[in-house]
Amino acid sequence: MLKNAQTPLLHIADVSGSALFQGDCFDIMPLIPDKSVQLIILDPPYFEVKGDFDFVFESETQYLEFIESVIIESKRALKQDGSLFLYCSQEMGAYIDLMLRKYFAIKNRLIWYRSGGVSPRKKFKVSHEPLFYCVNDIDNHTWNLDDIRVKSIYADKDKRLNPLGKSPDDVWYIPNLVGRKSEKVDHPTQKPLEICDRIIKCSTNENDIVLIPFAGSGSELVKSKELNRKFIGIEKEPKYYEIACQRCGF
Repeated sequence: MLKNAQTPLLHIADVSGSALFQGDCFDIMPLIPDKSVQLIILDPPYFEVKGDFDFVFESETQYLEFIESVIIESKRALKQDGSLFLYCSQEMGAYIDLMLRKYFAIKNRLIWYRSGGVSPRKKFKVSHEPLFYCVNDIDNHTWNLDDIRVKSIYADKDKRLNPLGKSPDDVWYIPNLVGRKSEKVDHPTQKPLEICDRIIKCSTNENDIVLIPFAGSGSELVKSKELNRKFIGIEKEPKYYEIACQRCGF
């Protein structure tokens, strides 16, 4: 799954061939062979939003250079018929949109409506995050619509409608993980399994490889394993690496 590393890498692998590495994605991603990954899910730091990892950049310019470096490395590793999903903040969305268009075809600029959040006094409450859906080849890529259809109350009443349901729209109403939900772990920006499920099902098939360079709490890893996909996860922070290991059953 990886090229030979010059130094040993701290990682845990299972019998399916999936692996989770503790380290910097810029050290590990170059070891991934060219055009070998079917799906890449990028959930990088957002730049001064939430979590200590969001505040390590000296400027917006430095942050955007960081993001572009990850995008370039992702382009190299992604199969020609592969897909890439990228989360970002509303503030950085416009810059990242232009950046992605240099390397990929953008199929959708999705909106994850997560609700919740703090109500500010002098502006509207932020209750959504942009999620870019990109592909290498707009005419040739994996797209499993039937696997992600949304049930419709009218499907049984109108024979013209697909019995499996309707196509999801570009606003995804998936609640954020708050409070005492059993799924919640100690990570400030944990993504719900429901959103990971939709991303992975629509853009991969069983035994495909999913790359998660910012594994965080491990939600994408858990869902990849559940759906019989192989994964390469990378997490820099030891605390979150351990959480992800536990969630994956390593």
